Parts: sequence; C-alpha cells; structure tokens
Amino acid sequence: MNSLMTKSLPQISRASAAIRSNKTLIAIACVTLLLSACGGGDLSVGVDVPIGPSGSSTPNVAPLLQAGMQRQFAGSVVRVVTYAVPDATHINNTLAYTFNQTQNVLQAPASAPANFDLNSTYTYTITQDPGTGSVPIAQTVDDYRDLYLDKYGQYTVDVAQTSSVIARDETANALGGGPYQQTTQTSTNYTTPRAGLYFPLQSGDSITLPQSYTQTLSFTNTNSANVAPPNNVNQAYTRSRTEYDDSAFFYQQNNANGSSVAVTQHSDGTGSITSANATNSTTHTVGVPSLLNGGYIIPITSAVTSSASAITNYAAFDWYPSGALPNQPLVAETQTVVGPVSSLPAQCSGALLLPNVMQINTVTTSLNTVQSSYSTTNTQSFNSNGTTLCSLSTQTTNSYSLETGLLFSTTVTTTNSVLTASN
Repeated sequence: MNSLMTKSLPQISRASAAIRSNKTLIAIACVTLLLSACGGGDLSVGVDVPIGPSGSSTPNVAPLLQAGMQRQFAGSVVRVVTYAVPDATHINNTLAYTFNQTQNVLQAPASAPANFDLNSTYTYTITQDPGTGSVPIAQTVDDYRDLYLDKYGQYTVDVAQTSSVIARDETANALGGGPYQQTTQTSTNYTTPRAGLYFPLQSGDSITLPQSYTQTLSFTNTNSANVAPPNNVNQAYTRSRTEYDDSAFFYQQNNANGSSVAVTQHSDGTGSITSANATNSTTHTVGVPSLLNGGYIIPITSAVTSSASAITNYAAFDWYPSGALPNQPLVAETQTVVGPVSSLPAQCSGALLLPNVMQINTVTTSLNTVQSSYSTTNTQSFNSNGTTLCSLSTQTTNSYSLETGLLFSTTVTTTNSVLTASN
C-alpha cells in the first residue's frame, strides 16, 4: 500500500472541523503534498488518516471507499449541435446514445499515486447517429483516489486519472475507406489534488475545486488495414498540457503529418495560438478587451510567417459573458450541498433507492479566450451516504469566431445516469 497511508493531515483535520461552522471548505494544496509544510497545530479535534483498501480505521464508520465495492449505472446522453450559419460542411446534428457503467473499487498497485483505483468500464449503444463527428464505442477510466478519516467523518481526494476511449469517426467514414476507429489514451495528474466534500454531508457545505493538472494524450485514427483517413482528416497526434489553478494553461500538439499547434492562455485571458507546418506558421494573439465607440472589442493580431509574411489586426466583438473583461477565474467549479430530499426527480426513474438522500449541485464555468469558447455545466446529483443514486447534467458550449467574435455554434449535451446495483 501507498506509503502516504502512514502520514497524518493535521491541517486538513482543522478544516474538517471548521466546515461545520463556516459551511465552506476550499480544497487546498497541502492535502497530499509536502505534508510537513502544511503546519502542525492542535490535534485535539482529531487527525485525518489516509485509509488503505482494508477499509476504515475509525470504529462504526462505513468507509466511502473499500476494495471490493462495485456499483453499476445506466444512463443516456443527447448532444445537439446547432450552427449559427449551417452549410454543406457544418450541418446541424444530434447524437444520442445509452450507456452502461460498471465501477469497481480496487486496491491500487504499490506504484500507483493513491491507495484506491476506481476502475470504470463503459459500453455504448447509439440510438441516433449524427452522421458526422465521433460516436463512442467503449471507454475505460481509472480514477486514483485516497480516503481520509477523522473522528468527525471522512472525505476523498482525487490524485490522478487515466482513460482509454474508443470511438467511430463518422466524418472520415463519409470520405470512404472506413470504418475508421479512433483511440484516445489520456493520463492526468492533479497538481493540486482535489479534495471532495466532507461526509456526513450537511446543508450548505460547499467546496471550490482546484483546476491544476498535467496531462499527456495520444490519439490515433485508422481503418482495419491501419490506414489513416484521407486528406489529413482527424489525423493522429500527441499532446501535452499543463493547467494551473489560476486558469492559465499551455499545450503543445504534434500531428502525424508534421504540423503542430501550440496554445497559451494567461490568467487574465490574454494568450496566443500558433499553427505551423513545414512551410509556414500563423499566430493569433488575443489581447485585453478595450472600449471602442462605447462598446468593448477584443483585439486580435494575426501574424503569418511564410514566403509572403503579413500581420493583420482585428477588432473582434466582445463575446465574453460580461460583455467586457474576461471572467475571473476563467475556470471555476463549485459543489454545494443543497440538503435532504424526500424523493428523486422523474428523470431518475429506475434508480436504486437508498436512505438519507442529499442533493448536491455542481456548477462549472469555463472561458477559453484563445480557442474562443464558453461552457457552462450544471449538475444535480443525489447522494446516499457517499453513493450517487442519480446524476442529471446539462452542458452548454458556445463557440465563436476568433477574428470576428461572432457566434459559430452552440452545443448542448444532456446526460442522465442512475445507479442500478450496488454491493
């Protein structure tokens, strides 16, 4: 088992007790980082102890995680894409599918970054094929998570995640030579580990989740003869990404055909995106919004480096949610315990019914100034003593033209999931 299990977390213990009076707990960096740097202090309120796969170290406390736990979920997803100006290339479309998820709590290997591995396997059934884009076939996700207990309760901490996704490429299939299958392998490490809500839940409890992580990703797309799609459509690539808690990020993508994309976003919303190949490169730079004729514009500079280099300046319409400066922070994710419920919504029909159900609302906003999109996600989940019985989520993403600021497309994704079995 992970050596971290022998260490205590006095700083978090004090926060655990404080949550009952302050009703707010910020998920802080010292959860699993250099614990001695988090300070000592009075241990009279109890000491948080990381728990291994054998279960709870506190008598009469049912652990949130224990090796051997299994949960099964069933759900549905509908994704609707609507273009501001549809054309032969950009066609309004709808993707709909159902899924089954089996989640097993495993003892993580000694080399893993946490004590538990929440292994989830997904299978998908397409009920409406959009005829374009990607449709899912199967997915495997491993969430590496630790469990901490003190004499008041317990909470979990997400440390890392790996995933493998297999999908069918309908855009490439339309060109012939398919079917083409996409495989995406992703490995994510949370630079600031993500501490979850403190159990037992109380109405009004709230946390703001940190957003920093490092990530590597590889994407391949081939047919049965291991041949890529024609015309460089959805080609293979590798990507490395670093995101910070202040919403700044950088990523580098290297494509199989030798081209590349580099994206930088600063916490104030300024940044740049550079696309390059063997003969030329284009860099778009995003500035701070400024007033022009009584309204805000976003200054965009496009610099092309080639045999005929050029620099062009644009005054894009300010599409940011405020109509002025970017959101601060650019990315935010907050979970709030609404309180107990006596019944589940109609969309949760078929969910396994367990006692002591509490509603948790999660709101996520994400403003990507450099890739010109704004996304909001609202999730209602219904939790019984650490087990999610039902989750209802709607995500709306608006994408814009970087150079003009005009709306390009809107994507609305609705996801419903219910617990069907648990041991």
